[in-house]
Amino acid sequence: MTTLQSAKPYEVTILLLEQFAMIAFSSTVEPLREANWIAGSRTFAWKVVSHDGRAVRASNGLTVSVDGSIADASFCPMVIVCSSFDPHLYTTPATLAWLRKFARWGAHIGGVETGAYVLARAGLLNHHRATIHWENSESFAAEFPKVQLTGRIYEIDRRRFSASGAAAAMDMMLYFITLKLGRRVASAVAEEFIYNRMREGQIPQRLEASERMNTRQPRLRRLLRMLDSHLNDRLDVGKMAASEGISEREVRRLFHRYLEASPQAYHRALRLQKARLMLRQSDMPVSDVAHHCGFASGSDFSRAFKREFGSTPLDDRSAIYVLDRSPS
Repeated sequence: MTTLQSAKPYEVTILLLEQFAMIAFSSTVEPLREANWIAGSRTFAWKVVSHDGRAVRASNGLTVSVDGSIADASFCPMVIVCSSFDPHLYTTPATLAWLRKFARWGAHIGGVETGAYVLARAGLLNHHRATIHWENSESFAAEFPKVQLTGRIYEIDRRRFSASGAAAAMDMMLYFITLKLGRRVASAVAEEFIYNRMREGQIPQRLEASERMNTRQPRLRRLLRMLDSHLNDRLDVGKMAASEGISEREVRRLFHRYLEASPQAYHRALRLQKARLMLRQSDMPVSDVAHHCGFASGSDFSRAFKREFGSTPLDDRSAIYVLDRSPS
């Protein structure tokens, strides 16, 4: 991305979609405000818009007023889409056309949390690196094969950028502040937020399975890494044993001792969790989801899914559309 140099304030337009994540929005705009205060000048200027100019409800139930609609927004050099749950439900043709127009005019356009989904729907991420929250990555990759999806916390590729979550948005905005005002100001902004480490974009979003399961056993760590990388198919214990040069009995012993589960049960649970996310975040047919997650048939998948989650795949998918995510 080019250095952000200009005499007047650098203008940023933030588009809020319904059910946006408040923490991601704050992590996007608050660093700009703090940078202005530390620099002692109005280096950044921002405005917040919605599809129709009306206030937007966040996923936590709070409502945020905006400065206008996308139709009212004049050109600015940077646009950031802030969304969260179910972005496909709130992405309108008018929004996509508006983003394409700004792209033609040369704006830097990015997304936070699931904002990358909106950009991809507009065709603005084709043949670009991008990232999205790990929960959305499988369905995103299936729907947008022309996007070079990574698992990093944020990505900047030419005039497109994306951040995978709230903390990642903070890191990305600190990077933009560095481009404009230098490392000293960016570090001071981070310190004001008690954010004592500015992370580079290439850091992976998720801990390895061994870290998530809190195990230090070297052999088991390697086996868990192997299972993490084979969620699209079944992996038998024989292959796992061969990869470590140990017996199948020893593989089972390691899993029972440290995870209190069989290798098959652990791997099946991972594949089912991946399938559940794909069902909830895409319109992919259940049979395709089953195949993508390594199940031999749709019926085999449905039985395993119901045992794991207490409902059928179709019922679970339907429930997400009526789920109230806001506090009561």
